[in-house]
Amino acid sequence: MSLVGGTLGKIGAVLLAGLVVSAAGVGAAVSTGVVSLQPPAVESVENEWGEVTKDETQIRTTVVMDNPNKVGVPGAASVTYDVTMNDVTMAEGSSGGLSLSPGRNEIALKTGIDNEKIPAWWASHINNGEETTLSVEPSAKVAFVSKGLPSFDRTFETDMLSSFDSQSGQSVQVGNRTLLTVEETEASWGHATEDETPLRFAGTVHNPNSAPITFSKIGYEVSMNDVTVAEGTTEGGVEISANSTDTIRINSTLDNGKLDEWWVSHLNRGERTDLNVSVFAVVEGEEGTQRVPLPFLSQRVAFETDILGGGTATTRALGPPGEEKGLGASPPRVVSIDRDWAATDSGTRFTTTVVVDNPNAADSHLGNVSLDATYRVRLNGMTLIQDSQETTLTPGRSELTVSKGVSDAAIQRWWMSHVRNGERTKLTTEGRALADLGFAEVPVPLPKQHQTFETDMLSGLRTGSETVTVRGRTLAKLHGVSAEWGEPTMKRTPIAIDGKVTNERDGELTVKRLGYEIEANGVVLADDETNVGTTIPGKSTRAISATAGLDNQRIDDWWVSHLTNGEESDLSVSYYAVVEYRGNQFTVELDSMSYEKTIETSAFGST
Repeated sequence: MSLVGGTLGKIGAVLLAGLVVSAAGVGAAVSTGVVSLQPPAVESVENEWGEVTKDETQIRTTVVMDNPNKVGVPGAASVTYDVTMNDVTMAEGSSGGLSLSPGRNEIALKTGIDNEKIPAWWASHINNGEETTLSVEPSAKVAFVSKGLPSFDRTFETDMLSSFDSQSGQSVQVGNRTLLTVEETEASWGHATEDETPLRFAGTVHNPNSAPITFSKIGYEVSMNDVTVAEGTTEGGVEISANSTDTIRINSTLDNGKLDEWWVSHLNRGERTDLNVSVFAVVEGEEGTQRVPLPFLSQRVAFETDILGGGTATTRALGPPGEEKGLGASPPRVVSIDRDWAATDSGTRFTTTVVVDNPNAADSHLGNVSLDATYRVRLNGMTLIQDSQETTLTPGRSELTVSKGVSDAAIQRWWMSHVRNGERTKLTTEGRALADLGFAEVPVPLPKQHQTFETDMLSGLRTGSETVTVRGRTLAKLHGVSAEWGEPTMKRTPIAIDGKVTNERDGELTVKRLGYEIEANGVVLADDETNVGTTIPGKSTRAISATAGLDNQRIDDWWVSHLTNGEESDLSVSYYAVVEYRGNQFTVELDSMSYEKTIETSAFGST
């Protein structure tokens, strides 16, 4: 398109020279020799834009010719010509009655381009790979004789979308956090018609976060010299899954009916156009619809032409609109997390208080941010607590409290896993929060913690020997005692007790029962007797075994006391044996099996 005016002026000048010579030849043939046979010569050709209106673009061409003959050449010639671009007729012109006076002559021509032809040419240019072939096809008529002259063809190209194709690797920031990493951007034209031109652009991005990034709606606007030629929004949201790579695609359509308006602006700006592709996230709020720029999908390109001068077109990238590299927003951040257990009338309750800071100003569209949080506590892989809460964060710091009761059965199941795992528990606390920034949902990291705590409730047994005396007389010796947990159930945790008894007397001795009491922080976990029924002949040694057990229905009371006491418990364990000798039963305290100790954990000691 940029070559129409310049070519038209030059071709018109050449045609004038040729046609005047033809007219002079006709005159010479009928003259008496007054007219010289020397042809007129073209000295210069100058082109400039004339009046530009919304309907027509005028080209003014001035041809300076020298007629060396002593007499003028009468107006005996006419010329017609068609200017086409990719077979789209852009202009049709004609000049008749051309005459030359002796000496220097200035001939002025005016040609009008119908601006309504611009959309048709544009479509052909796009569909031809941004390439146009300009053709000028002249014909001449001299003294009633018509003659076609050779056409003038010239091809030129543009490259408007190359600046959109990149592998930048830039990061998209929200506050001081990386929301996305841009791997590649690209743009391409679709098949254009006289009415519209599809323009597709896309960005391949990677989400390094552990939660999806969701844009509620994406809008776009394409302008050329502030003439909006395309605008719209995506039909639905766009989601980039956690720790994954995906492509955001925008399918826009240029309204070719706006191109004649753009054409006028292009000429009025000295043949310069700023192509501006702006992509943004749409925020619907109380103050109406707002836009949050997405610079990684946006671009500005400036291109210039030299249509009448015959120069080449130049294109250069100006960068995304605006200076922001991020999204102009700051997501909330977690300041602290505090956890607490408590015993209430309705049972055990676990509470987590999360302090969140919203750094956005009250007068911004992020003055109030919706936050959806889920928190979970697991003990040895068993979910003890899981709760969710939605809240609105005002500017500054807000407290988000997640509180939920823990059933007695849940604590009993945890205790069973604790025993099976060798009195060892792995505590995992984790959360997931999404902040709705209006234009996108972004994850708010909640610290994930892994802690392990242990108890050793059976370690107080002394493995040495103990003398069993009754009324000051030695009956037996207890030695090699051990205690191990058995397979727990919801009601009971067995304690398998093994040892050896040596009868120091001549008569047989029977260990009838084993009694035991286990108390932690004043909570009685066991108070019972279990049958043994082992008879040891005189001066003999026999192995004994018994099964004691904890009442698991009291575990929840003890655990609450342990937590409320700063994760500390005072444990008291005592055993006694009921023995029979010579028909009499005696109760004997077993000091080697009885003990007191302090149990400490640090399950919730840090946040």
